Amino acid sequence: MTITMNPVITTNAAGTFKITLDGMMQGMAMDDPAIRNALTGGQLAATETLPMFGGVPISEHLPPTGSLWDPALQNSIMRATAAVAPTGISVFNQNHAMISTPQSPVPQAGPGMLVNFYRFGSRARIPMAMDPALMLQLAPPGYPVPVALAPGPLFFNITNQWVTATAAGGIALPTSGINVIGYNLGNSMTVVYNSVTGFATWNRNADTILLEI
Repeated sequence: MTITMNPVITTNAAGTFKITLDGMMQGMAMDDPAIRNALTGGQLAATETLPMFGGVPISEHLPPTGSLWDPALQNSIMRATAAVAPTGISVFNQNHAMISTPQSPVPQAGPGMLVNFYRFGSRARIPMAMDPALMLQLAPPGYPVPVALAPGPLFFNITNQWVTATAAGGIALPTSGINVIGYNLGNSMTVVYNSVTGFATWNRNADTILLEI
């Protein structure tokens, strides 16, 4: 006897490959062999009052005179502010020294620790937390977001820690050279930082925007 079979149907278990499984992680840059060598890092400044994690606009500063600066670690890194324009975006990639715990599973770096980042102009593709309202500002309902098209001025809201098109309470991102090349709604991981406990946890049902910087 012979066993009747269709190899096309039996090549994968039904239900194991679904579009709903697709998602992105804030601050985890997409793999790209042409871009990976642009990854760089620096020491988080001693003046920083918040820990650093991936997906945050940063600014670079020369270390103060007389500091125990190791040239191999390059510049001093701080969170960008409205007064100090960002020079890049922090990432989790290859930063194995960041600290995570069961209560605070998001890897974090404290002052003096290494922060990895990509500079603007590197063409790195970095997912970042997205303001849910941004989708309506990027394109009309029912229409896809144009690929590799900057939608206009983008800002990083300091309070909500997400990319938005609203200037109030935000840090202006560069107006040229940033492309929106993707997004994910409701199935991505973004960081939720609790300033009271100091714990950083994952929101696993968040919206993300994929920026080419």
